[in-house]
Amino acid sequence: MNFSEVFKKIPTPQINLPNVQLPAFGKDSNSGKAPLNMTKLLGGRKNYPLTEYDFLVKASIMSSITHLLSRIDHWNNEHERIVVLTERSFYIIRYDFLSGNVRDSKRVGLGQLVSVTTGPLVFPTKSLMPTRTSPGVQLVWGDLGTVTAAQKWNPLCRNMPYVVLTHHPLLVKQNQLPSGQSNANGAGYGHDTNAGTLYDVNNFLQAIRDACSASNVEFKTGDIIIESYGNIGSVVFNQTSLGFARSKVSVAE
Repeated sequence: MNFSEVFKKIPTPQINLPNVQLPAFGKDSNSGKAPLNMTKLLGGRKNYPLTEYDFLVKASIMSSITHLLSRIDHWNNEHERIVVLTERSFYIIRYDFLSGNVRDSKRVGLGQLVSVTTGPLVFPTKSLMPTRTSPGVQLVWGDLGTVTAAQKWNPLCRNMPYVVLTHHPLLVKQNQLPSGQSNANGAGYGHDTNAGTLYDVNNFLQAIRDACSASNVEFKTGDIIIESYGNIGSVVFNQTSLGFARSKVSVAE
């Protein structure tokens, strides 16, 4: 997937914003730990209309400060998400690469973070779910003890005080891409960086660690437990990649 070509198609609303030059970030960049100061970008305005918010999200996406990862919800369903790290917040964005639209987004302030856990993704002892082999990162910004049974049993619940992220499938599928696709500008497999840095959750972990270096966020290692015991629906959902933006081929074809 050539992300640079996709991002060029993102429409930018006509709004009055300060004339700014977005910095280019990467492993060789000296632009700072926390990539983008949105308040400064808006000329000091903290409250801004939805159109300006959309512009900022899309501007952030077009710079190299993002990660394309997989989010695992509390029902073990995998969803493709763009994660944008800014100076004071991070954004979890559901972006439709086919239509070029932001479908949903969630903002969490770095000051709200309580803990960041990295480790293997595991299921409870009596779970029948297949073993996961990729590592995970769990970011918690609330009290996990306040999560009710009704929230856990509701697959559509969106107010969980945490998020679990892991590698995007493209991290391990470089060799399966069409000829020349992995070397396309913006595809995330650049020659100057480690292959697939865009899709590697470990790179996001390092970025969030740097951004929170001066805060009291607890960073720890340990098992990240996904409370799923026998959810056949999530197995089908994940194997068919329903949570990822991809073209749908009709049965007739």
